[in-house]
Amino acid sequence: MASPVSGNIHDAFFKQLMSEPATAGLFLRERLPPEVAALLSCEPPELLPGSFVDEELAQHHSDLLFRTRFAQGGEDALIFVLVEHKSAPEPLVALQVLRYLTRIWDGWIRQDRGRPLPVVIPLVVYHGLRTWTISPHFQALFGALPPEIAPYLPTFDYSLADLGRIDDEALSQQIRLRALLKALKYVLRPDLSERIDVVLAEVATLDLVDVLLVLTYIDKGPGMVDPETVRAALRRVAPAREEEIMGSITQPFFEEGVKQGLAQGEAKGKADALLRLLARRFGPVPDTARQQIAQADMSVLDDWFDAAVDAPDLDALFPRSSNH
Repeated sequence: MASPVSGNIHDAFFKQLMSEPATAGLFLRERLPPEVAALLSCEPPELLPGSFVDEELAQHHSDLLFRTRFAQGGEDALIFVLVEHKSAPEPLVALQVLRYLTRIWDGWIRQDRGRPLPVVIPLVVYHGLRTWTISPHFQALFGALPPEIAPYLPTFDYSLADLGRIDDEALSQQIRLRALLKALKYVLRPDLSERIDVVLAEVATLDLVDVLLVLTYIDKGPGMVDPETVRAALRRVAPAREEEIMGSITQPFFEEGVKQGLAQGEAKGKADALLRLLARRFGPVPDTARQQIAQADMSVLDDWFDAAVDAPDLDALFPRSSNH
């Protein structure tokens, strides 16, 4: 039942997990440092379109950029979430984060938003097997420094959510979010099949779509969880739903779920490329045009991309958007 797991599978799962603004907001409030979370508005954050991941890293990382506001003053604050999929801590992740931060600010400037630059809070989400022991301080990459040199080097910290070191019940106060994060926590573990009852503990209260999302994800892990092991676990944790769930599990379903996740990633990449092209040719891209691009399928994105190469202005592509 299991097959090799890839970064794309993790990307698709985490992006699905964070796709609902209310769920994303809860995740950020629970995983950011309490003193930081207390400064932010309780309103659900807005997931911003566009990717700031380098092409060579796109197959290994999922990057999400959210816009929220400070509770006092109402200024924008951006929260950049990087998901680290490696099974061991990445020593240079702070350098990767710095690269993404500068891209975010470059994009802000290209859109003529001026100064001050927005605050960007980086959050690294890690679900590998080993404990994350890398320092979250960027200047730690330089080793021991004379105090006279430190002011001349960039300095920032990233917040870390090491899911493997968080107790299951503490992953989230919300049942659905806890169940999805638990799947992310255990999927890389070689003893996944022995902990399947733990992973599926909330199944009785989840809707079928979320149950199948979890089962689709763990099916692609390295833990070799066969259908009979899943059935036996369901019989123990959710006996009333055993037949309903098992009747919905078929290999075509799993394959289609993976294909949909990869297709979503491909469409996002095409949308990002189109936005970069439009910004380079015509300057800031209106929000209404960005929304149309974010909602378009691959065939429409391809058509827009081809037309954007020779279009005289944004009106030719988005006649109702460029004047807003």
